[in-house]
Amino acid sequence: MKPIIPVVIAVIHKDNKLLLTERRGMDEDDKQFGRIWHFPGGALEFGEDMRGALKREIKEELNIDIQIDSQLPQVYSAVRQYWHGILIPHLCRVDGSNEIQLNEESYRYGWFTREEIYQLNKLPFVQNMSDNAFTAIQR
Repeated sequence: MKPIIPVVIAVIHKDNKLLLTERRGMDEDDKQFGRIWHFPGGALEFGEDMRGALKREIKEELNIDIQIDSQLPQVYSAVRQYWHGILIPHLCRVDGSNEIQLNEESYRYGWFTREEIYQLNKLPFVQNMSDNAFTAIQR
């Protein structure tokens, strides 16, 4: 039996833009999703709470600290050949002044407006997550 993995996602906002990273295909199941834009995040480890896992993942991937504002209203299920993730997005802000330094999981990053995100080659659910984030930001 293959496990279902809870994955926390950071939808980081600043100046009415969202941070996305262009990912690398890291393993066999991932190759079709390389060189595609997504929100950073990762799997919960045993015993972690979601907020702790999200802060750890963003520190590992971007070398920044984040402030978690809220969980976004929709949870997603993504199934690939060898992986099934339950994606739990959170609206976040950068906490502090560290410069972003990407680890080996991404080629580059960018800050994008809602309109720019529509034009990106992105993972499924990114558009819906970003729309929910922009709605929450404008409240």
